[in-house]
Amino acid sequence: MPLNKPNRRLVLAGGAAALLPLPALALSENAASAYVQRVVDDVFEIINSGQSEAQLLRRFKRVFTSYADIGIIARSVLGPPYRGLSTREQRAFSDAFGSYLSNKYGRQFREFQGAEITITRARDAGNKGVLVSSQVRQQGQSPFSLDWQVSDRSGQTKLINLIIEGLSLLTSEREEIRGQLAARGGDVNALTAYLATA
Repeated sequence: MPLNKPNRRLVLAGGAAALLPLPALALSENAASAYVQRVVDDVFEIINSGQSEAQLLRRFKRVFTSYADIGIIARSVLGPPYRGLSTREQRAFSDAFGSYLSNKYGRQFREFQGAEITITRARDAGNKGVLVSSQVRQQGQSPFSLDWQVSDRSGQTKLINLIIEGLSLLTSEREEIRGQLAARGGDVNALTAYLATA
């Protein structure tokens, strides 16, 4: 995935890395590494397909919602307001957030051609899941680190967070979504409507 320096900041801008606290895992380091490798393989297959942006985004959304635990990420990103929603509203927010996130990062990943990602290690991060570290190499640029937080909290192995050079997707999106919520006077339903079309 070719992540040049401007794109690194654009894709994962935010504060220091933040990992979701999770219960103890049965997930092994080897299984987590194999899972991340499948994610990488599927993403590369899509971005190298030569399809239009609309086709790519549809495929990326299917892959993204398959590999990532959208429910956990959405709940963490929205924070306390999530608990005040009805079950229907929670589902609607999670669906809209998943669509927004897959479109946003699908457009960025479209540029990630001609690079190599090599998994370098995996470690048990205690109550924060398994952290799989990888290195991204792109011609003409210095290698950089990309870490993947993986969990089986939901009963299935899922991706929870991406961290690139110390910058966390989770932290970035938490700041973005809460800023969008504040701009709408704390109206989560208005935020949901916005995310569904973003």
